[in-house]
Amino acid sequence: MRVIDISQGWYEGMPSFGASWYPQFSLERAMSPQTDPAGVDRTFSTLHLFPHNGSHVESRFHFYPDGEKIDEVPLETFTGRACVADLSHKKDLEPVEADDLAGALQDVWTPGDRLLIRTGHPERHLGQDDYWDVAPFLTPSAAEWIVDNRAALVGMDCVTEEPGDRRFPVHRRVLGASIPLLENLAGLHRVSERVTWLFALPVKVSDSEAAPVRAVVVEGLLPMIDGQRDA
Repeated sequence: MRVIDISQGWYEGMPSFGASWYPQFSLERAMSPQTDPAGVDRTFSTLHLFPHNGSHVESRFHFYPDGEKIDEVPLETFTGRACVADLSHKKDLEPVEADDLAGALQDVWTPGDRLLIRTGHPERHLGQDDYWDVAPFLTPSAAEWIVDNRAALVGMDCVTEEPGDRRFPVHRRVLGASIPLLENLAGLHRVSERVTWLFALPVKVSDSEAAPVRAVVVEGLLPMIDGQRDA
């Protein structure tokens, strides 16, 4: 088996959406070895973490006040069989359409699978000032494909909406169908399996629309699981 991290981590100075209201990640020492009153060199840190920075999962509550909050989404949604749609040929600001998903997944997709969309955007632009402005993006037709094909969850290394579109049609359609969005992935180019196993459990936070996640793919696990089912 091979465990592959497909998460963007948290660190000071990490990429953050360029809006005045968008909080930055920061870390400060609540206690250091030099200030430990017990004199045993302990370290305690305080994390100032906004759940839409880094890799995170969003639930329906993000756009629908009556929707399920992140801790109310069944855990099995976040782990299981996942199909990788390799769209790494997409260029900057190029849309991801329903036909793209259908073409990339037609011979592997099963309703109920988790969808991972790879465009390679982080490998080209992560850490640059234009990261949010030039990313490939999902279109309403892609959202319809996701809903019609009963994805359990959809993750991506591009952005969900066309940059500048304040109507948020993809969020509204996908989250409206209670399909969580796994945003800000990276490293999908290291995944060699088209059908693999995803673990993307969000931090257990009450009364929130989103939570940070350490998303990993475990290659080689799916054949073992399928073999146990057939035994």
